[in-house]
Amino acid sequence: WLKLKTVNPYRSSCLCAAILFVRLIALVADRRIHAMAKLQAAYLLLCVSAYWSGAVASDATAALERDDECAAGSGQCSLNALQVRAAATQEQAIQEGGGLCNATKPCPSLYKCVSKPDDSWSQCVPETYSVFRQECVKYTEDFRLLAIKAVNLNCQDSLCHGPDWCVRGYKCAQQEDGGWAQCISCVPETFYTNCYSWKNPFKVAAQSACSPLTCPTSTWAVAK
Repeated sequence: WLKLKTVNPYRSSCLCAAILFVRLIALVADRRIHAMAKLQAAYLLLCVSAYWSGAVASDATAALERDDECAAGSGQCSLNALQVRAAATQEQAIQEGGGLCNATKPCPSLYKCVSKPDDSWSQCVPETYSVFRQECVKYTEDFRLLAIKAVNLNCQDSLCHGPDWCVRGYKCAQQEDGGWAQCISCVPETFYTNCYSWKNPFKVAAQSACSPLTCPTSTWAVAK
């Protein structure tokens, strides 16, 4: 057992679990076996199974970082894999100096290399909306606009400065007092739902951007 464990915890635990499982079946099949022996065999199997689960869990994070196929899928696994890989790419590029991507330093899957016009900076930008929405708010404003246009996704949690900052039919709703401006959808169902979360000054801006749509009367009392 010790030799097996030092070679590979995952394989050794699998083998021991299989051996004990077969042994347990043999013991249970023997009607003359003492009840305590059955209990001991079951306990050993439980211990090895627990160790086996630990070995698998300990490799989960490393496997996620190594698995390129994960990025091609969907769900949380894909999101985690993309973030881990992109963070590693960015850290390496920062250490090397210069931009984060170019012809010799390509971006990972589902990311696009975006460069400033003067080539002073380049960076991998996510093409998946859930990831882009988290990352775009961290960009400088000039780079954010380039990123929005490059991947054709709205950065809804950031300030917009005009129609050019919104894509896919979204409108830049700007408060008259300059307090806030944001890309919003003028699709009626989405607009009416969002009215409940907007403060009253922004409701006015949203109605102006998406005229003739207006927020339901009941929403004006929800957020002052």
